[in-house]
Amino acid sequence: MNFKTPALIAALTLAASASFASGDENNLLDNYLDAQAHAKALSAQLETMGVESNPTVEFNSPATLSQKLDAYQEKVSELQDQFDTVRTAN
Repeated sequence: MNFKTPALIAALTLAASASFASGDENNLLDNYLDAQAHAKALSAQLETMGVESNPTVEFNSPATLSQKLDAYQEKVSELQDQFDTVRTAN
């Protein structure tokens, strides 16, 4: 093994790692946008059922994309619970 081989392996490993990190970030963004859209859809359905709801999440301070995703997933869960309750009552 000459000197160039370890350098080449290190460069390829770094490039692959960067590619996977970028893919994870894109998945996180996709998941965040999906959760946001799901919250809006549930809220719209609740409105048609006569229930006032708010699909947005307010952030009082800067938040990471992961924190925003968690907050919207919690909002979706709350809205889903509301929907299930109203649907069961009718």
